[in-house]
Amino acid sequence: MSISPDQTYLARTFDDGRYAWARRRPVRRRAVAAQIALFLALVVATLICAATTGWSTWFFLVWTAGMLGFIPLHSLLNLSIRGVFDRSSRSMDEHQQELRERSYVAVAWPAWGLNFTAFAGAVTLVALTDEIGLGLCLGFLLWMAAGLLAYWHLAWTAPDEPADADL
Repeated sequence: MSISPDQTYLARTFDDGRYAWARRRPVRRRAVAAQIALFLALVVATLICAATTGWSTWFFLVWTAGMLGFIPLHSLLNLSIRGVFDRSSRSMDEHQQELRERSYVAVAWPAWGLNFTAFAGAVTLVALTDEIGLGLCLGFLLWMAAGLLAYWHLAWTAPDEPADADL
């Protein structure tokens, strides 16, 4: 059995010229800023809910809307960086692989710190409020943000692509 040299549908989508508008630096930076703002808003909503009423309907609605809003934002961010974190190395050139590795290395310690904060924050929130659901929400948000740091770093720091070349 051999592996076909053809790119997967996902890799072809990330390289599709129809999405060149998403690869411009201002678009990438707006997507990063929007995702960070969304995560901060959800963390603040979680802490407000923990400090006041505990688990409530308004929090559930805010959480659901935030998670549903995350999907198109992350899709835009993924298109803007050609999905280098979600693709097989076989479907990327050396430059794309180098960009991916550089971002992983650049955010390794901050991601570790955010992962620790996710665990410590969740445990602390549960210890102070007895709200296990809210502790899980806070821990999940911070853990997910730690996983997205490399995406955000690459989208923020990558240079604009030349008009006639691939990333």
